Amino acid sequence: MLTDEIIMRKVAGGDIKQCGVLFERYNKRLYNYYFRTTYDGALSEDLTQQAFEKIIKYRSSYKTDNSFKSWLYKIASNVMNDHFRKEKSHRNRNQLYSSGKEDTEDPYSQIDKKESIAQIHRALDKLPCDQREVIWLTRFEQMKYAEVAEMKGVTESAIKVKVHRAIKRLKAEYLQLEKL
Repeated sequence: MLTDEIIMRKVAGGDIKQCGVLFERYNKRLYNYYFRTTYDGALSEDLTQQAFEKIIKYRSSYKTDNSFKSWLYKIASNVMNDHFRKEKSHRNRNQLYSSGKEDTEDPYSQIDKKESIAQIHRALDKLPCDQREVIWLTRFEQMKYAEVAEMKGVTESAIKVKVHRAIKRLKAEYLQLEKL
């Protein structure tokens, strides 16, 4: 199996069909990345498509010594920022993401778990976009701090600090919601 970097080198060299392999590997991840920020399925699909269009358009800018994943998420972040810059307003984010997974736990446990997840999402919604993004990338996408730093054009230490502060603020928001 070819690595993402090798496939991207082929795409950069003109073999555009290879982008389909990258699409299969990353389209759901990008969709989820966008959905966690926008809570809008149709918009998330559009942004995902735009990100892959940008990959093809800017394929020659891919540096072979960089991680493909961090380059991809940098493009994805720019696509989202461009969209919101054009929109100049964010949609209402009070809708909650639900996984739809069946559980075999007792109903009371399920309710507690769903309420806790909903509360975490409400707390996440209260965070600034940049803090939500670093939590998503490091915790849900399981990107390394170095990859996120490369994507953002900052040091790894700066990302560690940003994640620490985001988690601290998330905890405070969560506890504040718990009091209500």
